[in-house]
Amino acid sequence: MLGTDIRGIMAEEEEVQRRRQALKSLVTMRARQLRESLEERIKRAKNGGDGDWVRMSKSECADLHKREKAYLKSQLEQLQVEQDRTRGKLTALKRAKARAQRIRAAEAASERKRR
Repeated sequence: MLGTDIRGIMAEEEEVQRRRQALKSLVTMRARQLRESLEERIKRAKNGGDGDWVRMSKSECADLHKREKAYLKSQLEQLQVEQDRTRGKLTALKRAKARAQRIRAAEAASERKRR
């Protein structure tokens, strides 16, 4: 029975690891976008075919860029909170796995003593 618990913990641990990697990737991407200057953003819009940016005046682009940065900053903060939560969950899973393995080893040792 404990064997399945350990397998379940390991499966959940793998899932949390994948989530952690995805969050790390998102944080990196958002942080890069947050560092992007207005000129770089306009250039990216022209190269990427972002039609709204191409048709706007420089002041409109600056206003939109400022709003995008505010949104990215809040999104980055939310992602970092989620990263912290995920890191805590991963730590708890590792502890639970170690505890289950110790219990399993103790049961196996006690079973050997009975024989």
